[in-house]
Amino acid sequence: MALDGIVLSNIIYELKQEILGGRIEKIYQPEKEELLLTVRNNRKNKKLLLTCNSQYPRLSLTDLIKNQTDTPPMFCMFLRKHIGGGKIISITQPNFERIVNIEIEVKDDLGDVSTKILILEIMGRHSNLILTAKEDKGLRILDSIKHISYDKSKVRPILPNHMYEYPPSQDKLNPLKINKEDFVIAVSGKKGEVFKKIYQTFSGLSPLIASEICLNADVAATNLTIDDTEMDNVYSAFVAVIEHVKLATFSPVFYETEDGMPVDYYSFDLNMLADKEKVHSGSICEAVEKFTHDKSQKYTISQKTADIRKLVLNFIDRTVRKQAIQEEALKQSEDSEKYKIYGELITAYSYNIAKGDKNFVAINYYSENQDEIEIELDPAKSAIENAQAYFKKYTKLKRTFVAAKEQLEIIKEDLEYLQSVLVSLDMLQNETDILELRQELVEMGYLKRKQKDSKKKIKNQAPYMKFKTKSGLVMYVGKNNYQNDELTMKFGATRSYLKRIG
Repeated sequence: MALDGIVLSNIIYELKQEILGGRIEKIYQPEKEELLLTVRNNRKNKKLLLTCNSQYPRLSLTDLIKNQTDTPPMFCMFLRKHIGGGKIISITQPNFERIVNIEIEVKDDLGDVSTKILILEIMGRHSNLILTAKEDKGLRILDSIKHISYDKSKVRPILPNHMYEYPPSQDKLNPLKINKEDFVIAVSGKKGEVFKKIYQTFSGLSPLIASEICLNADVAATNLTIDDTEMDNVYSAFVAVIEHVKLATFSPVFYETEDGMPVDYYSFDLNMLADKEKVHSGSICEAVEKFTHDKSQKYTISQKTADIRKLVLNFIDRTVRKQAIQEEALKQSEDSEKYKIYGELITAYSYNIAKGDKNFVAINYYSENQDEIEIELDPAKSAIENAQAYFKKYTKLKRTFVAAKEQLEIIKEDLEYLQSVLVSLDMLQNETDILELRQELVEMGYLKRKQKDSKKKIKNQAPYMKFKTKSGLVMYVGKNNYQNDELTMKFGATRSYLKRIG
């Protein structure tokens, strides 16, 4: 994913066209690290998504995210109090970093006007959403979606009533404010491959765009040194890229494979991805959401179901060990018939066996060739007692064989079910799907019901996935075992009946 400073600049440019001057009418927090603002501007409602999860932090306009929480979290309530009804007066990108400042003008109950700044820091696992108040001495933190205490960061704690400081710049330069002389000095002063020198020197540049600059300059990205002519070419390619930002000549593009699988997106055409299918988009936000939404949803679902996956894998491991024990028991009991034969032969030849004998040889009249067989005896027992011991062992192993077969059938069903749950985990799409699967596992005895959990069956508004084959047939697939049962016994049966009477 290429959400670097250039793409972020493109997003901010788009947001200024769409929501600058608008008022924040609604605030939701669909997920733990996600905000959804409804902004009213030019008589239209726009939904602004701000998410700071570690995998897919981003900022964009969207129609794909829905509020799924009945009870808003504390941070959401806090924002409703402080910026609800506020007017967006500025959207900026400090020092071309992956940081967005949304300046909001709000009035309190007395009509006094104050300025709040909602800051989105897009920094991987350190991403955060922070609400600050503008004061004479700087920005004071009111609250944040993630609290960073002193034990986590002594340099830059993020806590209420602390003064806000921007993340360390790591001595990177603003690419929008650089001339050729400074460019050459800065890049030449770095060690390593050319493309690394570029993105490590300037803020907001990603490895992807640094490689693109090298490609456009006809310089190998992995070169450790370049001559003066090559440096001139690299600078010219750098300027051409930065001009897109300065002049706002963005042309968002989405890249995918021939079979439609997403590859990447950017704010303008990239020669790096010339071999991919190119789809130009009228909106960078649309391209970002097209590429990111499904992946972000899967990541969120995987986070919420990590405990279920761990539990199921533990049950599978335990069940496989049970299976091995039963298979060993079955293997050992397969020879039970020979003990029955020993008992019968001892009984038949008992008149030839004296107490104290350790073994005896007899003709096995149960075998086709009437072979001789040697049978071990307990010298402390009589012939009849030895025969009874073998009959007892036969009976025990026979019971073990039957029980092991029954257990293996049960174990097989359990494993099939647990494997189907693992498949279901990859098919979940929303909070209701998760709750429905948890309820299924409770009813199947794999999870304990929590006291606060309702025993009422969860109603899923979109329980089935829908697919269409090349021949035009419509297929429905359940996302868990209960849904598949209902799909077969009720949903499918109803449609079959309607088709017959139709």
